[in-house]
Amino acid sequence: MPRYALFAATAATTVVAGAAIAPLPASAETTGPKLSYVVNAVSKERTADAAAAVTAAGGTVTVSYAQIGVVIAHSTNPSFVQAVKGASHGDAVLSVGATRTAALPAMAEDTETVEDYVPDALENSTRQSDMVLIGARAAHEVSLGSAAVTVGVLDDGIDANHQDLAPVVDQSKSVNCVGNGAPDTTPGAWRPTSLTADYHGTHVAGTIASAKNGVGIVGVAPGVKLASIKVVNSDGFIYPEYAICGFVWAAEHGIQVTNNSYYIDPWLYWCENQADQAPVVEAVRRAVGYTTANGILNIAAAGNENQDLANKTVDTTSPDDTDPVRRTLDPSCLDLPSELPGVVSVSSTTQPTVPATAVGPWAPGLTTQPARSSFSSFGLGAVDVAAPGSSIYSTSPSTGVSSYRTLSGTSMASPHVAGVAALLVSKHPGATPDYIAELLRKQAIPLACPTSGTDYTQGRCKVDPANPSVNGFFGHGLVNAYKAVTEAEDVTAPTVAVTGVTQGQQITKGVPVTPGCTTTDAGSGVAKAATLSVTGGPAVGSFTATCSGGRDRAGNTAAPVSVTYQVVFGWRDFGSPINVGKLNVVKAGSAVPVKFGLSGNQGLDIFAGGAPTVQTVACDTSVAQDPVETTVTAGSSSLSYDAASDQYSYVWKTQKTQAKTCARLSVKLIDGTTHTADFMFN
Repeated sequence: MPRYALFAATAATTVVAGAAIAPLPASAETTGPKLSYVVNAVSKERTADAAAAVTAAGGTVTVSYAQIGVVIAHSTNPSFVQAVKGASHGDAVLSVGATRTAALPAMAEDTETVEDYVPDALENSTRQSDMVLIGARAAHEVSLGSAAVTVGVLDDGIDANHQDLAPVVDQSKSVNCVGNGAPDTTPGAWRPTSLTADYHGTHVAGTIASAKNGVGIVGVAPGVKLASIKVVNSDGFIYPEYAICGFVWAAEHGIQVTNNSYYIDPWLYWCENQADQAPVVEAVRRAVGYTTANGILNIAAAGNENQDLANKTVDTTSPDDTDPVRRTLDPSCLDLPSELPGVVSVSSTTQPTVPATAVGPWAPGLTTQPARSSFSSFGLGAVDVAAPGSSIYSTSPSTGVSSYRTLSGTSMASPHVAGVAALLVSKHPGATPDYIAELLRKQAIPLACPTSGTDYTQGRCKVDPANPSVNGFFGHGLVNAYKAVTEAEDVTAPTVAVTGVTQGQQITKGVPVTPGCTTTDAGSGVAKAATLSVTGGPAVGSFTATCSGGRDRAGNTAAPVSVTYQVVFGWRDFGSPINVGKLNVVKAGSAVPVKFGLSGNQGLDIFAGGAPTVQTVACDTSVAQDPVETTVTAGSSSLSYDAASDQYSYVWKTQKTQAKTCARLSVKLIDGTTHTADFMFN
């Protein structure tokens, strides 16, 4: 990994590593090394106030991430932590912590040794046994992955001029996050600073998605796109603000998977029980959580320290930007980002020889079992899956000729898993990150603990007593690209129903109406419940309750489901002198009072357009007749409401020409209901 135990730091201007800085007396000199800090707001809504506290404390805000409630700041005040909390708006600040122990900028030297690159004119498949082991070569016969899927490579840049990478790098989604931890979208800023020293990101990128173009090599998912998210500075450091910027950028630029082949400097493990380190853990956790909430699965290398991450004891290698100190570790000390919730942690395996004609994936009995790479960190519960990381042949930056080189590290294992994750996302678009992670584990090929050698005699490989196929060396096993593209998983959409109302139901206005939605899924489980929308009305009439957007963890979306119902007035039937159910006899040309109730004053705008209406009908003399003896004085039709009787009165002006006929009076209301009475004119 670049700043992942493959770099060594030289001494620089320091503060005391891991020690709290006491406030200086007011008369003392308050200028010290210029450091970078994360300032965590108590909530996202208070981010601006937290930034104001930084300014009030004399610090400089370099970038504010209101999306996660984190502010990146610079200060030369040794008491900056206390100053921010005590400043105006300091109540908006949850925690403050330095992101480094060396003054800006830190210096480092590259001490990694690698094989020289070897240019290839044709696809050199014989040097990619790693692709056979994980079944990528077999997977390519089924799917290369979707161009709609983008993998963000958080690293030291990608050489997009490389013949294998030019077709797959999406420059519009690439960014440079080094410097102040703010996104730099200057064209090309995301490329490697040095084509000779900064080869790590290009190598990682090649493993993930080198194009299947007849030259060089082929990546795990050659049909997907890559975004170069540069988080390693020219001195080889990945400071927290760089990673935070990278995660936030990925969350907001259409990326579905990230690869993180590094640990965050300067601490090999960031301890939450140490006041100067816990704020960084919180800030990075927020950034990673933001990506997960935006549909991204993060893949990370477990590290090259050959340590049991589940039983950390001592660290003597960090801080790596100043003088390392000996520290006692406890369970609160985390490798960032690989040990954060929702991040898939990857250990490294060796590459046993595979038959020249093999396409994979590796299966027990095919060859010697892949072993844990001697450098790979491990740990029961700390490692999710494993992938080849020893002697991985992949792309390398070059000037004029496309180059390749062989590297080893969990840095090389992680991109294999990122590539398989990209294949899974291609097959299950819209699936939740936790579901893709679940498939990575479920589809992995179990690898057993060693039965001989030092690891065996020392009992370093712990087996999960609840699931003996899972252990601390390989997690759930060797990642499986072939199953990722072939195995049938949940393809059934969730079941969505409208509750609280039924189709065609009539509900009297004033009676509570509580439509709702239920979403159930017996397969992968519900990822997003259907949401309710109601149209119609606005107060009475036809309403449609629709439940839509229900989605399960596998990415299956339910079709919208709708129910139409009516909210109606509390109709009280026609009153005297009209008799419902009888043939009302009236004098043609008279004015008939049509009285009815609607359970209260509903206003005078109650008739539907054109109502009431009169339609001539055949006289049914078999129906009982009811003479209407009292009529009002002839005049024009009108509508009124009497509060004392809670009754409406519509004066219906009949016509003399209706004599000797029968008619039906239809009173249609704006609630969609129609009420009728029959009349005979004499």
